[in-house]
Amino acid sequence: MAIESVSPNPKGSMPFKGVETVERPPASPEVSSIQPVPSVVATKVEQVEGDKKNAEQEVSKAIETVELMMDLRSRSVQFVKDEASGSEVIKVVDDNTGEVIRQMPTEELLGFMRNLTKMLGNFLDERV
Repeated sequence: MAIESVSPNPKGSMPFKGVETVERPPASPEVSSIQPVPSVVATKVEQVEGDKKNAEQEVSKAIETVELMMDLRSRSVQFVKDEASGSEVIKVVDDNTGEVIRQMPTEELLGFMRNLTKMLGNFLDERV
């Protein structure tokens, strides 16, 4: 059986030419298109402050609307912090009877969070 050898440079192939370098002039930024950093930051701060004022106005309007709706139905909204679970609780209460109409989070969920906090505290006490 004949073994053919393969030459490293096959016939008809072009010799490899070296890579040439191209000299380019140094890049110069266009001064007119770049704003100085302080003015960009000042613009962003003004936008945020404007958005903040708009958000505060929207929240104020929403609170007024909720208060009006609650007054029409003889109800009030209470914001309370549950100390055992550390959660904020929102209650809608009937002004005439004092009955809680709706509560968020529910009492069941608050009980679960209290138990979880208690269990986590016991677990950490045992580990120390």
